[in-house]
Amino acid sequence: MKFPFKTLGLLLASATLASCGGGGGDGGAATPQSGTITLVASRTNLPLNPNNILPYPGSPFMAEVSFTFRNSSGQITALTQDATFTTSSPSTLSLSPPDDPSTTDINELATRVVSFPATTNNGSYVFFATSYDVAGSATVTASAVDPTTGLTVTRTLVFNVQGATPLPAALDIAPSPAGVYIPGSGGQTNSVITVQVRDGANQPVPDPGAVDNVRYEIVGGAGGSILQATSAGGAVSGNSVNTRTVNGIAVASFQAGTVQGPIQIRATVDRNDNNVTNGIADPISATTTVVVSDGKLFSLTLTSPIINALRVNRVSDGVDAPDEVPEVDENGIPVDPDATYSLTVSALAKDRQGNPVVPGTVIRFGVVDEPFNVAGDVFSMSGVDGDAAEGGNLFNAASGLFVTGGGGAGPGDVLAVFGQEVQGNSDLESALTVAQINSQTSIRTASNFNLNNTTGVSVNYGPVLPYVVARAQHGNITATGVTNDIGRASATLNYTISTLGFQNVIWAQGESVDTVTGGAKRVTDVEIGSYPGLAPATIAASPDPIIGNTTQQVQVCVRDAMLAPLQRVRLGFAFQLGSGTGSVDGTSGSGLLGNSTGANGCVIATVVTSGLTASTGDAPSGILTFSLGGLAADVDIIVNLAALQVSPNLVVVGIDPPATGFNIQIGAVDTFGNPIPGVAITGACTVTGSAVINPSSFTGTTGGNGRTIHSGSATGFTIAGPTAVGGGSCTYSTQDGLSATVPFISSAGCGFSPCP
Repeated sequence: MKFPFKTLGLLLASATLASCGGGGGDGGAATPQSGTITLVASRTNLPLNPNNILPYPGSPFMAEVSFTFRNSSGQITALTQDATFTTSSPSTLSLSPPDDPSTTDINELATRVVSFPATTNNGSYVFFATSYDVAGSATVTASAVDPTTGLTVTRTLVFNVQGATPLPAALDIAPSPAGVYIPGSGGQTNSVITVQVRDGANQPVPDPGAVDNVRYEIVGGAGGSILQATSAGGAVSGNSVNTRTVNGIAVASFQAGTVQGPIQIRATVDRNDNNVTNGIADPISATTTVVVSDGKLFSLTLTSPIINALRVNRVSDGVDAPDEVPEVDENGIPVDPDATYSLTVSALAKDRQGNPVVPGTVIRFGVVDEPFNVAGDVFSMSGVDGDAAEGGNLFNAASGLFVTGGGGAGPGDVLAVFGQEVQGNSDLESALTVAQINSQTSIRTASNFNLNNTTGVSVNYGPVLPYVVARAQHGNITATGVTNDIGRASATLNYTISTLGFQNVIWAQGESVDTVTGGAKRVTDVEIGSYPGLAPATIAASPDPIIGNTTQQVQVCVRDAMLAPLQRVRLGFAFQLGSGTGSVDGTSGSGLLGNSTGANGCVIATVVTSGLTASTGDAPSGILTFSLGGLAADVDIIVNLAALQVSPNLVVVGIDPPATGFNIQIGAVDTFGNPIPGVAITGACTVTGSAVINPSSFTGTTGGNGRTIHSGSATGFTIAGPTAVGGGSCTYSTQDGLSATVPFISSAGCGFSPCP
């Protein structure tokens, strides 16, 4: 794009006149007088432009400004260099040149600039000044170099952008931060409460001078908290303080007390006179809330990002020069992967009031993954009937299998209890080391469970807790992390690609204080997850297509971006059928496969379909979709129409009257002889002699049994004697060209006695 404004040229060097002597006098030379600039505006008072509407011809927010340069004799004179135009307050007034027809991709008039150079037309130029969204005055300065003297000449013009009355009309209040901590907690104990006061034109109110114009108050119980500010008379503090704005902004400091909970703070101004020192006649207020808490760990939430969370580790030590980028392939995968992945896992730590815990709080992480019952798709020692001894170290579960499940548990294993899954038991969420196996249904832990006294009283809900007992065999995780200013602590989960898809139990845990007893307690979040593969993954199913109305086996495989198999994954399936039924591994319609993927990332699915209509050239008889999360693989189901079958295959017509009735069944079958419903069949009958077949044409569609019936009567084939006087046949066909014919013959010519 051609830039529309010419750059400012080099200033011409100033010339000096040499003095000359003569006649014994003190001769000398006078400095030539420079020219002048004239600025004339169509108007210098402009309305406020609150919506910042861009300049356009005829805009009420815009003034046209004429520039003229005259030499010392008062004549308009062409400049040899560009003139420059500048606004002193771009938030109040901006400038724009006229549109340049040669630049079709930009309308210079609609631009807003602070300063620009321009080539004048024989010493004359027109530009535009447009108001902005801040009221006040702005000075426009025009400058040019006198072509005769080489001196810079300037001229200014003041514009006023007028708003509404300067009295308060609205205010906003905001704390920073919105949560603080009680003294002695180690966290920040103060919050800056900022108030912005605006007039009716949405402009900052003028400074009030030697009085205060904002009052801060703590509403309700202060809990030992106070406000601090600087008033017109100096520093003040208390539950209510006055202060004043500077350019429409007032600031006070909230200092936390010893009582936890939300504290409401109100700011009030007087729109009668913008002065609260002399009382408040016409108040307008705004409120905000600061949460005061102890910063002690109360709850944890585990999470992991879904984007850029997984790292492919390299064979090299990963140390590169600052200006070097690790070599990757076209998919962004390092060219030297070491067959291990690292996943970022984070925990968000909060205190009881919802504030982040005090920065630097230590969070421990852990992971276990075996023994696992692949056939049952559950951990070998797991259930939903656990009973933890509140405040003790005994854990019982009727479903335990602690001696035999997966070979049994032992000291050093981990008992993970999912207390948050059962209402009223969140305090029992735990990840404790096993110290002793008492029996098949009972174990003891190395440390005690919490008291489950969130309500202030310890509660025992009995054997209702989901649990897992396991150990780490496939992955490891960073042992500890510390929280930052938002309460986040992160760790790295490391594992090999040979265990992708294996389930695991991950936990985050930290130490805190029981608010009821004052003793120690552990805060834990435990989640069941898996070792994920690298996106994008692929899912493939074969063979494709499969034959319908029979039993087929389909192999479905899942692999990640490095083609590593995802194991122990239970895939979903769903049929799309126009008619008939379908099942996979004994489950009809949709659901999960009966088995998980094996070591190769594949699983065999047994597919049974029946009652499907025949496929056409445009569409299969059905579609079977295998899925995992957002991945899907479709398998077409094909039913080939193999033949038409008729019964009877011969109609013998006797002497008439009466007429001989007939019921011909026409059936459609596939290559396995299975009936096919929904097949459109047409029929046409032909006769010779005096024979008549009624009806002589037929249209039908096979039903659920794959059949349709042509019913009618035949006459004129046989007369007394018996003597044959006519013949005929009916031919039935499909759109695909399959056909079957049924002959009609006279009973006199069947050649058998009796005729069939």
